[in-house]
Amino acid sequence: MSSPPEENPGPSVDSKKKDERVLARRERIIKRNKNAKHEGSSVNQVKDESCEDKQTAKSRKQITVSNQRIEKLRYDGSELVTNVGVAAMAREDARKVEEEKSNKERREKLEAEVKASMERFEEITKRWDSAHALKVPQALDDMMTNQRELINSMIAEKEKIIQTFQLELKAKDDQYVKDLKKQAEDIDLIIERMNAQIKNLQKAYREELTKIDQAFESERVELLDKHRNEWENLMQQRSNKEVDYLKEAEQRVEDFSSQLQHLRVQDAEEYNMVKIKLETDVQVLEQQLQAMRATYQLNSEKLDYNFQVLKKRDDENTITKSQQKRKITRLQDTLNNLKGKFAKQESSFREENQQLADVYKRITDQFKELQKKSKHFQATDTKKFIDVWVMNEEEAVDLARKVLDEDRIIFTQQIGLDWTVPETAKVLEGEGRPLLAGESAKVTSTSSLKSAKAAADDIIRAASEAGSGNLDQSRSTFGTDKGHSYSPVLIKSVLELLCAEADFLVEKKLVHLLTPLEHDERLLMKLDSIFKAIGVETEEDINRLTEYFIVKGDESNESHTLIHPNQVLKAIRLFVSEGASPNRVLTQKQAVEFDETIAERDSGNDANYWQRLAQILPKTHERKWDALLAGIQKYHTVLTQRAKLIEETDKLQNQNSELRMLLQQYIGSRVNQDLQIPPTHTIPTEMLRDYAIES
Repeated sequence: MSSPPEENPGPSVDSKKKDERVLARRERIIKRNKNAKHEGSSVNQVKDESCEDKQTAKSRKQITVSNQRIEKLRYDGSELVTNVGVAAMAREDARKVEEEKSNKERREKLEAEVKASMERFEEITKRWDSAHALKVPQALDDMMTNQRELINSMIAEKEKIIQTFQLELKAKDDQYVKDLKKQAEDIDLIIERMNAQIKNLQKAYREELTKIDQAFESERVELLDKHRNEWENLMQQRSNKEVDYLKEAEQRVEDFSSQLQHLRVQDAEEYNMVKIKLETDVQVLEQQLQAMRATYQLNSEKLDYNFQVLKKRDDENTITKSQQKRKITRLQDTLNNLKGKFAKQESSFREENQQLADVYKRITDQFKELQKKSKHFQATDTKKFIDVWVMNEEEAVDLARKVLDEDRIIFTQQIGLDWTVPETAKVLEGEGRPLLAGESAKVTSTSSLKSAKAAADDIIRAASEAGSGNLDQSRSTFGTDKGHSYSPVLIKSVLELLCAEADFLVEKKLVHLLTPLEHDERLLMKLDSIFKAIGVETEEDINRLTEYFIVKGDESNESHTLIHPNQVLKAIRLFVSEGASPNRVLTQKQAVEFDETIAERDSGNDANYWQRLAQILPKTHERKWDALLAGIQKYHTVLTQRAKLIEETDKLQNQNSELRMLLQQYIGSRVNQDLQIPPTHTIPTEMLRDYAIES
């Protein structure tokens, strides 16, 4: 079936309705009248122009006449070609109306049939319900016979409707074939008319072009003669007029110059008088305007300011009164509540203080017990460290040897180069290996250094004995062996500032337990927790920490200024980031608790040793490994793409075979024999020949 038109073509003379045919004829007559008027107006316009201007060129007249003839031929040809499409659209509209009407009748028939079927079905269902009450076999047989007849009649009606629809469907198929045939005839007719129109237009174009060329040629000859005569006459007139114009121009120049000079003098005098008068008036008016503006602005500002001040004072007084009243009431209630709370908390604090004192005594005993156990744990940790070191070292050396073997295999088998043992492999022979505890007879002495807690205790005691608030007086020999000259008072101030700003590093339970102690003891216990958190273990670390808490200034100046409390956290971060002293050793107290046979070791070369083990393979070899890996990966990518292409080829072959089977079924179908134009007539002969060869 043909697709519906995108736009409404309007009424057609081929319509089955009388009103539409009449309306189509009227519109056609109106169009013809308009075209006739257009042609008449064009002719009248040409006549008017010929009357108004008799000198109009023959070529323009010929072009106008040729254009009119060509336009008329185009319009007639277009009308002749489009009439076929208009008739086809009119037939399609009539078919749509008829189709809509038949669809409506079909729906009504189906609805009526469904309604009747439902009524019969309900009647049959009700009879089945009444069958349960029957007990006589003959009555049941009669009822079954009636039910069977009703069901057969309902089925017969359904089959009748189905046959009717099948007949309509067959009629639609026949109508579709007829429409296709009619459409092909219309297309052939349109092509025939278009070819005839093209031939007529080509013939008309050639004739009109010949006429236009002839008109242009005759006009050219006439214009050349006419213009030659006019040119000679004009040149003679021009020479005569130039002489007369020169004489008149000389006379006019003399008259105009005398008049212009007189007017200049007169206008200059009048302009000066008017300018002086107007400037004087403008100055007077501007002075008066400025004075009035200043007075108005001053008065308005004064009034606005006074009004705002009074209004603001009134609002503030009202707000203040209400706030003070509420504040007095609230403070009175708060005072009463605080008095009651104070009495309760005072009694509870006394009981809690006694309990905390008992807890502190018990924890002190436990701490002493832990100190005894620490000696055993420290020795055990040292032994574990040595065992773990040896185990990891053996594993790392084993892995390094495997890496070298793999490097040798890659060089000799994959790349085909000679392989030599790299310089970095000397670390496997023990070069640069640090000594463990017990491997050297030299024992580091720890008696010369104090722990951070002991040093802090000495500083606090020395600062207390000094008994002065001056940070720079009472200098002692504390820290002179390390090259520092800070007084105990200064260092104590630094430690107090550290405790005040870094108390978050101390556990809340410990702060609660330290409340009954004195200030110095409480400060010492807090410092011990803070030192452990930030890594301060020796007296030297305390001296280094003090440098971060002093404002950088002139070193010759003996007075030192501490940093602002807000910069304490920044100083702690800087101290921790730079790390503690690389030569840090155990404190004297911890060294005494160690077994005397365990010696200290230098851990400064540990990182370098493990780094050398990790970098056993030279950079040049690593680059060759990377290049080999990149080549293998590219080879793997090519193989993967090739596998995907093979899979896609197999899928396309399967699809091709399925499409051949479908095409064979489509061509060999019996339905094609009933069609006037079977699909085999529309498929190219070469394609059918190829398909037959492949089959």
